[in-house]
Amino acid sequence: MTAIGRLVLLLGHLLEEDERAQIGHFLAESVHGIDEADAAPEEQAGDEPDWSYLWHALLSASDHAHRTLALLESERIYFDVSAITESARELRSQINAAYELIAEAHSLDGLVLEAGTTMEEIRTKSTLHRAALVDADLASMRRAPSSETPVWTVDIDEHGGFVATTSAQAADVAPWKFWGSAATAASAAHTLAWFFHDRPPKIVFDPPSSPMPVASNVADADRSPEGPSVAELLARRGAAYAEHVAAVQEARDALRRRTGDAEGFLAERAAELNAADPQRLRHQNVLTALPSGDNRDHLGFANTVMWVPTRLVVGTRHPVWGDFGGHRDETPLDIAVGLLGADDVDAFTLKLFTPKIVLMMAPGWAGPLYRVGYNGNHRVHMARMLELPWLAAAVEVKAVPPSWRIIDLLAIDPDDGTRIDSCNSRMRERTELVTGLLRRGVIDGELAGERGETLRCRRLPAAWLLHQAEYATAVNAVYEDRYPGALAQLGIPLDAGTNPAAWRRWLAEA
Repeated sequence: MTAIGRLVLLLGHLLEEDERAQIGHFLAESVHGIDEADAAPEEQAGDEPDWSYLWHALLSASDHAHRTLALLESERIYFDVSAITESARELRSQINAAYELIAEAHSLDGLVLEAGTTMEEIRTKSTLHRAALVDADLASMRRAPSSETPVWTVDIDEHGGFVATTSAQAADVAPWKFWGSAATAASAAHTLAWFFHDRPPKIVFDPPSSPMPVASNVADADRSPEGPSVAELLARRGAAYAEHVAAVQEARDALRRRTGDAEGFLAERAAELNAADPQRLRHQNVLTALPSGDNRDHLGFANTVMWVPTRLVVGTRHPVWGDFGGHRDETPLDIAVGLLGADDVDAFTLKLFTPKIVLMMAPGWAGPLYRVGYNGNHRVHMARMLELPWLAAAVEVKAVPPSWRIIDLLAIDPDDGTRIDSCNSRMRERTELVTGLLRRGVIDGELAGERGETLRCRRLPAAWLLHQAEYATAVNAVYEDRYPGALAQLGIPLDAGTNPAAWRRWLAEA
């Protein structure tokens, strides 16, 4: 940038907002020639829109509306013209909205618009077309249901909010109801299938699904009031509840045998746990970090409540068991004291799981892993230290998109200092890893685009496999510990799957 350009930018910050806007529009005219649309000769419309004229016409109209508004808002007007001013402001908003809508329609491959189509019709056609693109993307990832899996019935509304229910459960630890949000009906089914990644479910829609505009406003799709609660889960009792209560009684008896030394008891349990089964993920978010899809319309998440095996929660915000770094350090002892005096273990259980523990699910090919979400870190630590086998928790899962740009895969890596490295070298390394995953058959799909910059997946055993080697192998090691033999199921040698250098080498040699 020239010295004059830098000076203009500097002075711009000192100007009033109206003056900055006027100068901005003047500069826009000099670059885009937006007034040229006024002088363009009238021509008969062809079979396709004259997109160049459309851009210029709408930009020019927006500029005129802005100037009109600026004139009307001047204090020199003297009289009250607020009604006209409001009309001018509304006109400017409508023109800008039309520009954005036309730009969106132009970007959609395969969308056909006829002469005379209204803005509302364009909006409807555009959102329906976007929904069709989402569904087409997901078709390649659809898998046949597992045998003897329960049937899930999904009710999705026009905003994308959905509720899914089942009447049959394979075990009392399984969920019976979900609420969530998705871009389309097919996206809702995909979200549910991602939750049950290791055992694809049977899914039906009631009422039957029909083509609907793509949903993108999550606020309008909130159906959480219809979702299940942890209190309902506890009231259902069952085998998991009985195992939990028995473990609570054992923990209480162990504490009572250490009368007056609950703090020492917890310290010993924490030390044993850190020695035998430490939290090995330096960045727990790598478990559930999902890149934005190549098609940003992909949207899907689901929430439920269920009994979760405590050992499968492998990430918390406090990576050393029993050490909270000064954050509510008294909480574990408070829980222990409450357990010491608890004669009613049912009441203790309800209090232990209230408010709800929130877990984020990381689906995997042999079964899921979990990390703590926005609530429940202290209680998860205590459950491990007290050797409680189950957690009654709220569980959330975000659906994996079917395709990503390689650069989006880089964005999900934790910021551990390596992000300052050359983007080109990181892109090259990630492309090599993805190519190796494809050639080894660990994932199924292809690299698309002129430079192979987009990964399109048909089968993805777990999202963490797409991380850089250090993070992928760290999760692999934890996964193999929780699900022995899991790596072999994908044909991954144990040494290669759990060592970053060996992982790179194994994939490069494919």
